[in-house]
Amino acid sequence: MQAIILAGGRGKRLGGLTDSRSKVMLPVAGKPMLEWLLNQLEQTKIKDVVIVYYYAGERILTHFGSGRKFDLNITFSKQESDRGTVGSLISGHSCIENDDRVLVLNGDNIVDSKSINSLLKVKGNGLIVSEHNTPHNFGVVELRGSVVKSITEKPDKNQIRSRIVSTGVWLLNKDVFEKIKLDFEEGQTELSTSISKQIKEGLKIETVRTNNWHDVDHPWDLNTLNRYLLKKTERNISKDAEIADFSTIEGDVHIGKGTIIHTGCVIQGPVHIGDDCEIGPLAVITGSTSISSGCRIGPYTRIRSSLIMRDVQIDSNCSIHHSIIGPATSLKSNVEIDASTVDKIVRNTHYHIRRLGLVTGEACMLEQGVVCAPGTMLGSQVYVSRRINLEGEHDTGSKVIGGT
Repeated sequence: MQAIILAGGRGKRLGGLTDSRSKVMLPVAGKPMLEWLLNQLEQTKIKDVVIVYYYAGERILTHFGSGRKFDLNITFSKQESDRGTVGSLISGHSCIENDDRVLVLNGDNIVDSKSINSLLKVKGNGLIVSEHNTPHNFGVVELRGSVVKSITEKPDKNQIRSRIVSTGVWLLNKDVFEKIKLDFEEGQTELSTSISKQIKEGLKIETVRTNNWHDVDHPWDLNTLNRYLLKKTERNISKDAEIADFSTIEGDVHIGKGTIIHTGCVIQGPVHIGDDCEIGPLAVITGSTSISSGCRIGPYTRIRSSLIMRDVQIDSNCSIHHSIIGPATSLKSNVEIDASTVDKIVRNTHYHIRRLGLVTGEACMLEQGVVCAPGTMLGSQVYVSRRINLEGEHDTGSKVIGGT
């Protein structure tokens, strides 16, 4: 059996984090999201995978290549234009040969191998479903026993009849694909809508429930996923890392090759630190933090429950909590990032986020002494001058000088 992974979307709601990469390539717990999904597929009987890409696909091609290091045969299918999930699926299915049924997954979701294996045991068509606190943001599934009765895509809150939602992990046979293609020719671009139409016409879809599904739609979802994946981290300190005397490393901590940990550092897992990083003297890194390769963390800096992306420079005596710092961003000394409960409204939907600090896009610059309020959001290449009290949202290319 073969699998199709839909990995073409940019992820606009992630802001500046996806200015130069698709969201499936955003790093969490030391790997791109898509790599975590492939790791789960390795633990199933799936051996052949088609990855459909569109936005910023070069990064996907370069990183995954033939798939040999994943014990998978990977074929790539380039979607020539943004034609929705149906267009992406048809592009991928054109690479499938001699398979009665195909597994379909979204590249920006993580689902565990146990749930996938349970789905593969279904004799006909199948779908993995999960219970969710905000079902109106997804395809809401109404069941009759274990069979799908209906799917309503992102219904109004007052129309919700179930908290069960579609994870977008499908097992579909040839007949379903043929009808999807016909719908596409008539202008239908959303997969769930096409399948919902077939359900009304009598299509039977068995469901498998999971509690191990994570969807990334907004920046704060990255921190949630990062915490979940770091729980799977095992202690692994590279023999090529340099650990100075009088440093404390406790719990499940990964430290990559070429990384230097200076005197007096405290690192309490679960923590992932990539390759070729430098952690300055007396820095403290704790509580579900991931630091990607090539980062420099200054002396006395404190980082907790945060996601620090590649090539970030953080100078001395900074304090960073529950934040997401985009690649190639620079924080000068004494930057303070507070975190607390935050309420956000996105596209008329209210989100209550338990803890959130700062979120930046790529290549931002925060000068010395900036103080960031909880929930501050920056696009890419945002410049903030010294000793600013920063809050709110600032678009890509903004300059904040002499005021909030």
